Order: sequence, then structure tokens, then C-alpha cells
Amino acid sequence: MKLIPTLMLAAALALGAGQALADPQFLVGTYSADGHKGMTLLKFAPATDRFTAVRTFADVENASFALYDAKTGRLYVTDEIEAAGQVGAYRLSKDLKTLAPLGVQPSEAGAPCYLALSPDKTRLAVANYFGDVVAVFAIDPKTGAIRPGPQVLHAAGEPQAAFKAGHAHWVQWSPEGDRIYVSDLGHDEIRSYAYDARTGAIGAPTTAAALPKGAGPRHLAFHPKGRYAYVVAELANTVTAFRREADGTLTALQTVSTLPAGFTGKSQAAHLVINAAGDTLYMSNRGHNSIASFRIGADGRLTPLQTIATGGDWPRFFLLDAPDQRLFVAHQRSNDIVVFHLEADGTLTATGKRFEMSRPVMIVPVGR
Repeated sequence: MKLIPTLMLAAALALGAGQALADPQFLVGTYSADGHKGMTLLKFAPATDRFTAVRTFADVENASFALYDAKTGRLYVTDEIEAAGQVGAYRLSKDLKTLAPLGVQPSEAGAPCYLALSPDKTRLAVANYFGDVVAVFAIDPKTGAIRPGPQVLHAAGEPQAAFKAGHAHWVQWSPEGDRIYVSDLGHDEIRSYAYDARTGAIGAPTTAAALPKGAGPRHLAFHPKGRYAYVVAELANTVTAFRREADGTLTALQTVSTLPAGFTGKSQAAHLVINAAGDTLYMSNRGHNSIASFRIGADGRLTPLQTIATGGDWPRFFLLDAPDQRLFVAHQRSNDIVVFHLEADGTLTATGKRFEMSRPVMIVPVGR
């Protein structure tokens, strides 16, 4: 028997007779096209593996990344405009029917593509793909609005020869909250900045890890136990396992290909996620159009587990939905979201279920 029905039955019994599990709801961000823009609220029915569109919030032109704080209802969203990006703050009502604007700020450069909240939720960091800029904004504690005048972070050295400037593609605080890490595709490095949570002061940039020239690091994921970190390289199509050191640097342990042996086509690695148990890593390949999964050993090293076709084109983002044991893949080019079951051994099973929508590029859980 598969794990999914067993979990659903147990959860339903725990709620008591006459009650049912609420269907989870997700905000899906899109790039504007074909008359569609903004974010669409979708409801997912685990019993049938089907999405249903509920409503659209057309407040953002290119909603490529978002963060949601369920406790306060605050939503932070990038507007990925190449020339002059923006980041907005909103409050989503408890019934998920209204999205109240709390203000928009310039992201300080072009194409903002990733957001991170500090552990105490007093700062918002924005990675801009263009302009060699990460902007760190203060957040108004009473309203959740983004305050103007951010601290602007740059790299210290020159970018690799293929690029005229740095391309910050990911930003996040360390698990301890004492450092800010940035993945810079243009400089082929992971940078670290000391961070003082009490004052918000940010130190000078240091290279936490240098990747091979032309690798193009895109996203990083910290292991749930904090000992290891994993970086997916967009151009090299690799995942590198690192050991985190006390001084904030990262020591490379192993680099593995994200593509199967013998593949000769063009592909670009994209997103990666580690499950809560810390024993499986998932990442997406755009071009090869697959999800590759790896078993994480006690020593932090990776062993290939599975590579499965996503059933669509250009899987820029995917979401691991642990409560319902699903994985949702957003295909930017084939205009759909494809549903996979997550099995007990960490592998994925295709359901054949897809939901069509224009250029989905991010999925955020907002209620159940």
C-alpha cells in the first residue's frame, strides 16, 4: 500500500467523525503573458490530485518569487522587471479573499529573483540578478511594510570573463542568523557577510566558497541539521555538497552531475530542496526537463536516487508539499503545473495530473 492513502486516512480519523481535511491552497506567481499577470490562488484536492483556480491577484507584473508569513498574513513579492525591479509587501486576509498593499520599494537593481526574511523577521533581503546588488531592507514591525533606504551589498572582486557584472541569484541568512549568504552566478562564488541581529549591521563580503569558473551557482540549500550546505550550479549542471565551517566558509566535499550519463543536449540546473528529514535532496533540470533526487548520507555526501521526467517544459521551480506527500512542478514554457506523489522511500511517482496556466514560476502555500 502506498504511503499517501494511509496518511490521509490517519489524518481524517484524527480530526474526528463528520470532519474533513481542508484542501490546501497555494499562490502561484507568473511572468506576464497572454493577458495574464500577477498571482493566482489555487485550491488542491489531494483525493483527486487536481488544482482549481479560485481567484487572481493582478497586483504584480512579474511575480517570480514570494514569501508568506502565515502568522501575520504578510506576503512579500518580487516584481522581476529587468530595467528597474521592485519588491512589494501585502497583507493576505485570513479568508484568502483580499490582498491589501502595504507599499512597494525599488529593489535597487534589475530582475529581483529571490527573497529571504531574517530569522527575527525584521529584515528582508532581495537578490537582484542584474546590477551586482543584494538589497537588505528593514521591515516596519507594526505594519509589515518595507522601509526605504536599504543596505546595498556588492561583491568584492571582478566577475568571471563571461559576465560584465555579478548575478546574485539567491540570498539567505545562516541557520544561526549570524551571516547572510549570497549565491552569485556572475562571480562563481558563494559570498558571506557577517550580520549583527541586534543592530542590523552587515559586514564586508568574504568568499565562503569559490566554484569552478563558468559553473554558475544558482541556489543553495542548508541541511536541516545545519552541518552541510548544497549548491546547484546552473551552467555546469552540478550539485556540490559543502561542509559548513565555524568561520562561515564552506568546504567542498563532493560534486555530482545533475544529468544522466550520456545526455548531450542543452540543460540548465534550476532549483533544489532538501526534505525535512534531511535524507533526500531534489533538484530540477531545465532542458532535460527532469527532477533528479539524491540520498544524503550521514557524512553529507550524495548518492543518486532517481531521475524522473517532469512531463513539461522548463521546470524553473517546484514545491515539496510534505503534509500531502506531493511534489508540484511549475513549468515556465509549457504553461502548466504537474503533480507527483512522494513515496515513502523518497522517490517520485508521476500522477499524469496537470493544471494549465500561463507561465507559472513560483508556488507558495498559504492555507489549509
